[in-house]
This record gives sequence, structure tokens and C-alpha cells, in this order.
Amino acid sequence: MEQSVLLGQSALLAQAAQPLSLCLLAKLRLSAASALVCQGPSLWLVADDALSLQHYSLTGAWLAEQALLPGELPEDAKLRKKLKADFEALLLLPDGALLALGSGSTKRRRRGCLIRGGVVRVIDLGPLYLKLAEHFHELNLEGAVVHGGQLLLAQRGNGVGGENALVFLDLQQALDDLDSGQLSASALLRILPLQLAELDGVPLSLTDLSVDPAGRLYFSAAAEATDSSYLDGACVGSVLGRFDQDFNIVQLARLEPRVKIEGLAFQADGRLLLVADADDPRIAAPLFALDGLGDRLL
Repeated sequence: MEQSVLLGQSALLAQAAQPLSLCLLAKLRLSAASALVCQGPSLWLVADDALSLQHYSLTGAWLAEQALLPGELPEDAKLRKKLKADFEALLLLPDGALLALGSGSTKRRRRGCLIRGGVVRVIDLGPLYLKLAEHFHELNLEGAVVHGGQLLLAQRGNGVGGENALVFLDLQQALDDLDSGQLSASALLRILPLQLAELDGVPLSLTDLSVDPAGRLYFSAAAEATDSSYLDGACVGSVLGRFDQDFNIVQLARLEPRVKIEGLAFQADGRLLLVADADDPRIAAPLFALDGLGDRLL
């Protein structure tokens, strides 16, 4: 079964003979961009090595920044990696609030931040993440979105075992939990393991989820040469894919340029915005756009 799934994905990549070419919109005021959300005319971003929420226009023009956690991270790369909150996912809740989630890959990374009306509330993700850690060799959540009355999380399989998966939470339970300052294990509905193909011989792993205006669920995945959810590796490229209503992968295409795409967000008009992380603090994260997706992802 696993072999047929991988062969099917390889066929989808082969069918999409022309990679999807991304249009560079702007260079952002952060380097390790990890997630973004479109909300009307606003674009919200988080980075996995920063403690703030950044606000841009949909064209990438800088607007503002808001602290999510107090203090500052050290400049030293090793210390910064050790101490960062690792905000890898950002999602828009039904009431318009934003929720930033840590990856859970270390104890320090089990915090989230709920931003409602400009007020930040720190969320304890430990109860849910400790339960999820029982199911994965290395927990590493890198995407989140509300879809079909549920809250979906993307487990990135770039660690031991290559465990990519979709995690389904009961949305109402999650919202009730957030009101009490946490996410609980009782919100967990199910875990769906995913088998992803390779890109140029490197395994793909999930990096984000997004829903288009028609309600279809898309994902990004990167091929990063590492077997650790903590240590970065060389990235040979990324893909964009779509799930059907049964969460089978039915569309898949390579993205150009060959960067590590970490965040996806659809505008109301169907335009897709994407951000990449170069894993180098000296390089500003690029903001890309992809238009006419329905005609090009075949």
C-alpha cells in the first residue's frame, strides 16, 4: 500500500511537467519566516526564531510588529535555537483571533499565543503535545488551519522515522480549551499518517496547511536533507499539493525557485501567498505569490 501511494505521488509530480513559478513580492523584516495568515487586507507572519507577530500589507509592505513573549533572544545561533519558542504555525480562528503555535519539538516549544483584539494571551500546549508525543518519535508541528469544522495540525516528518501526519482536533473543544489558557488532550480526535514521496532523492515533509476560498485543503512540503526535527539540513526544494475530501493527495507540483517553503495563505480572491526560510539569519525571508492556481496545479 505504501509503495503504491508513493508511486502515485511520483506520477503526479511527473505529470506536472512544468514547476510552478513563484513571483517574488518582497523581502521581509525577518529571516526564518515560518507561517502566515491573510485576513482581509492584512498579512500576519511569525518566524521560528523570533518572539513577535509581524503585520504587513498583502504586497509585503511593512506595517507593524507586536511582541508575543517578553524578552529578547540571544544573537548567538546555538543559544538562539536552544531558547527560541519555535513558532511554526499560525492560524485564523472563526472569531477573527490569531493563534501562534510552537512546534513541540522541545519542552520550551510547547507554548502558543492567542492574539485577540491586540491582546496576547500565552497558551499552554503541554497537555495536548504530551499526548501527541506518545504517537510520534519526534513531535514537530509545523502547520495549522481550521477546516471542515475541525482544527487540523500538520506533523512534519523530518525527524526519526519520517512521520508525516495530519492531526485532527475537535474545534469546539479546542476553542473552549483556549478560553482556559491551554489545549487539552481531550480535543484530539484522530491522527492520520501520511506517506510522502521524495524530491531529488530527499524525503518530503509537511511544512504548512491552508484552505482556499472554495474550501479545498492544500499543503506545502519541503525536501530537507536532515533526520532531525531540531537540526536544519540542505533543502533541495519544495512542493505544493492538494488533498481531496478523504485526505488523499490528488494534486502535487514542484515549486520554483528551489527554496524551503514554510508558510501558505490564500487571499479572499484565491491568490496564494507563500514564505520561505533560508535557515540563515543574514538572509531576509522572501514573500512569494502564485496566481491562477486552479489552472496550473494539474
